[in-house]
Amino acid sequence: MLISLNKRLTFLAMPKAASTSIEMALFPYCDIAFINNPRVKHIRYRRYKRFILPYIDQSGFGPLETTCLFREPVDWLFSWYRYRSRDKIKAKPQSTANMSFDDFVSRYMDEDANIFDIGRTSFFVIGHDGIPAVDHIYRYENLPAYTKFLESRFEEKFDLEHLNESPKRDFALSAPLKTQLEQFLTPEYDIYEAARTT
Repeated sequence: MLISLNKRLTFLAMPKAASTSIEMALFPYCDIAFINNPRVKHIRYRRYKRFILPYIDQSGFGPLETTCLFREPVDWLFSWYRYRSRDKIKAKPQSTANMSFDDFVSRYMDEDANIFDIGRTSFFVIGHDGIPAVDHIYRYENLPAYTKFLESRFEEKFDLEHLNESPKRDFALSAPLKTQLEQFLTPEYDIYEAARTT
């Protein structure tokens, strides 16, 4: 998470949605940075509002707007599947190196503790009332439009490098399971369909 007090904008770093690339670009222009450790880097909106925003408001720097990228839900899950297949965690229970994507998806929908710890993208952007509360949600797939938004806000040109790339895996998901998954991810698809593309 990065905060620019001057531009009155908070970037919430959604996991598996170009967060590292955006952090590298915005970091020199921000006043507050929660980076590196995933537990602080990927602070979701509700925790931001509860723990971070009160301090900013009391310090006289508010109000701030919030922004993040939101990835197509099945593609987001596939990105996690790929990421957890890396050699570094092969011996850990979270590893997907010897797991099919069908198995990963089934365990995710069963909320298996070793898989579902990645959470849901809808949880990342909603407020305490369960309604999306982030001011500017852009589709990850429309990164050029999001870059233009950031450039306009920061009055700078940004060249977002592709960083933190996951291992390649074949996308193979059975049709019945894909249908179940899309139904399971209805809250995510509702947000994704409403996310900005321009």
